[in-house]
Amino acid sequence: MKLYEIKDLYFRFFELVENGEIELDAYADTLEAIDGEFEDKADNIACLIKTLISEAKAIESEEKALKERRERKERQAESLKNYLSITMQQLGKSKLETTRNVLSFRKTTSLYIEDEVRFMELHPNLVNTKVEKSISKKDATEIIKAGCQLEGARLIEKQNLQIK
Repeated sequence: MKLYEIKDLYFRFFELVENGEIELDAYADTLEAIDGEFEDKADNIACLIKTLISEAKAIESEEKALKERRERKERQAESLKNYLSITMQQLGKSKLETTRNVLSFRKTTSLYIEDEVRFMELHPNLVNTKVEKSISKKDATEIIKAGCQLEGARLIEKQNLQIK
């Protein structure tokens, strides 16, 4: 029997008692039987709740372990990529093509800011204040690319290794 069916049975039982349709000698036995059904069902549901909570904790623990493994693999890959990039540059290799991979460099430009606090003081028009004070690096980069000087900031060209 389902929990809602037991609840409905309780209400029907008490309605019948109020209407005088159930004799007093049958009252205790019937109520005890309904109570027994309810207690069994409530106990089973409580066990299911405990099981689900336990499973959720196990999943959460596994999520943490998987996240740590993923982050470790990402750090290893980045370290190896940096190592390969430096070695290729030292050997003067800008491109390498094998049957399985194509390695090449892509030139990128990034903004370097010597002292962010000082930069924000010098250039308050380039500070975003929506959530937390931060520098609008996109705007600063565009200003420098347009030929203007921004004290405390400069563009740095990098060679990023691309692996395809």
